[in-house]
Amino acid sequence: MLKVKWGKRAFRIFIRQWRWEGDNVGIQAAETMRSNVAETIKRIQQMPTIGIEHKTKGGKTYRSILTHPKSSLYYWHDDKELHIVRFVIAMKNKTSLPTL
Repeated sequence: MLKVKWGKRAFRIFIRQWRWEGDNVGIQAAETMRSNVAETIKRIQQMPTIGIEHKTKGGKTYRSILTHPKSSLYYWHDDKELHIVRFVIAMKNKTSLPTL
């Protein structure tokens, strides 16, 4: 199984969203979001090519996958590690999210 490495910014955004869910929607919503992200990461560890492929101009390949109705992960992998580089929140009103 691939070792998971979160990028600092991706992890910070994930924690911010998790806290926002708990404070504004409820503890159960925050736990559901966290659980969905954890399950998605486990699936990626087992089958890293599951996400939608995105190539950069430099030739590097990233993948994305929906983790929750309001969020996606962007990642890349090699033979040993899974690198989560972005956690994207797709909300209509992002201004209500707190800053860290």
